[in-house]
Amino acid sequence: AVVSTQSTGGLNFLNQISSNAATKPITVAAQKQSEQRNEIFIDVVEKLNVTIERDGEVSRAEIHGSVRLKSFLHGAPDLRIMLNRDLFVGTCPPEYRKKGAIVLDECCYHKCVNRELFSSDRTLHFKPPLGQSTIFTYILRDKLKNPLPFRMAVTKTADPNLKELQLMMKLKCNIPSTRRCQSISLVIPFPYDLESVKSSDRTSTVSSASKRIVQWQVPYMDGNQEKQIKLKIKPLGDWPENPTSNIGPISLLFECQSYTCSDIHIKKLKVTEQRQNYLPYKWARSVSHGTNYIFRV
Repeated sequence: AVVSTQSTGGLNFLNQISSNAATKPITVAAQKQSEQRNEIFIDVVEKLNVTIERDGEVSRAEIHGSVRLKSFLHGAPDLRIMLNRDLFVGTCPPEYRKKGAIVLDECCYHKCVNRELFSSDRTLHFKPPLGQSTIFTYILRDKLKNPLPFRMAVTKTADPNLKELQLMMKLKCNIPSTRRCQSISLVIPFPYDLESVKSSDRTSTVSSASKRIVQWQVPYMDGNQEKQIKLKIKPLGDWPENPTSNIGPISLLFECQSYTCSDIHIKKLKVTEQRQNYLPYKWARSVSHGTNYIFRV
């Protein structure tokens, strides 16, 4: 969900709208600004590059994050986006590290951002350009503050008499129970052509995107939920010499609303303008995408 505020100060008037609110089209140049609703959308977006080995060990965990905005604000207001106070770049004092500070490996600012203010109190201060822009980008490697959204266990067995391979997959959603992941898709490549695929799960969709790829699609999973599926797979033609080898790696795509592995989030959002009774609508959300999330099997 997306948090909305309408005030001159902090977050004190909350509403809920659908997560696609920020897809509102950019203002058409020919349309007068006075006809547009006075509002701004702020997104904290994180793309996860993760590799999990057969034994469950995480060999790579990298976040590519960004703070994006879509502005329809009237006039020329000042915008202040206050992030976590325990956010550092490169290094941090030992007392903060012991408390679990967020330490970014790299970051980059939009040219309109006041960098000195960010260094002192973790505030992005700028005059927002009209339309879409990326104000702040960052990279965080390995030192994730929150758990990875998904873990998976895979068991492979082969029956040469039935000429059938069985895959048992258990997918666990590790986010808090108050959160939800959606548009979940697992892609499983095989080293040989497949004749047929049968599934034990009627609540999700299993399809063969090609002769060598099986796709398992789950509409959504709530935090702490588990999904289990058994696939019965018949190879095409002759029985492979070693049917359980060289399967995978399995790639996972998903979207998690209101959850980030870095724990970076907007603490306060303030819009100020010289005019009195300047009351813009402010929408803020955070979202994580599994764009390169790999399980080796």
